[in-house]
This record gives sequence, C-alpha cells and structure tokens, in this order.
Amino acid sequence: MRYLTVHDVIWINTAITGSPQRYHFDRLENAVYSQYSYGDSRNVLTQAARMFQRLVQDKPFAQGNEWTALVAAITFLRLNGYTLRLEAEEAQTALDQMLQGRVDLREFVLQRAQPQENAEGSLREIVTRICQQLHLPMKAALAGVH
Repeated sequence: MRYLTVHDVIWINTAITGSPQRYHFDRLENAVYSQYSYGDSRNVLTQAARMFQRLVQDKPFAQGNEWTALVAAITFLRLNGYTLRLEAEEAQTALDQMLQGRVDLREFVLQRAQPQENAEGSLREIVTRICQQLHLPMKAALAGVH
C-alpha cells in the first residue's frame, strides 16, 4: 500500500494553484491521515474516498481545495492499482455535483474506480499525467517535470 504524505498533498495543491497556499496544518494532517483505514487497511477505494471527502470538507488550503482533493484521491488510487473513470469534460460538473451534495463522494469513487496496473513513475509524473488528462493547467510547480 502506498500513501500520500502531507508534503505530497501540499505539492499537489501548489502545482494546481500555481503558488504556495496558506494552510491549516491540523486540517491538512487530519485529511491526509484519513487515507489510513484502521482495522481495514486493504480497502483502497474506501481509503481514497475518505481522503477525498476529508480534503473537501476540511478545506485546509486557502485556495484549490476541491481540485487538490480530486487529484490527490486519483493519485492515491493510481499508486495502489486503480484508476478513476472520469473524462476531462465531465470533471468540473462531477466535482460541482459532489460539492453541492447531489453526488456522494464515497459512492462516486466506488462506482468509478476500476483496477489498473500499478502506476509507474514518480509521484510528480503521476500527478502531471492526471492533471493533463483532466486538462488542469499545471503551474510553475511542475516546471521541469517530464
């Protein structure tokens, strides 16, 4: 099992927003540590959904919480042998529906995740590919990543 660290999620947020954001460390730590599943540490989908939900609800960053949450959850899934079926054209609408409570975050992950070979490459390369697939503009934090 591969987990994201607090620093990984800070980097993801910086890459998405284009600059370091102020954050509440306790909220960020709580959200990131929610990917651990005490007593059930082999349910990747539930762990990804829980981190996604905590990042959205706790809003640890000054900006970019929702996209950071989505990219972090997809990254966690990819690191652990899954992918999330989500087309770039539907990403914003799906995210908006989840934020409005019209789509349950956990159900979204459970319904759209599917097994995939483990992702190859560094965390930054994986995040870069995810952001390219979602057509997210990657800012200065990704300069030099190939």
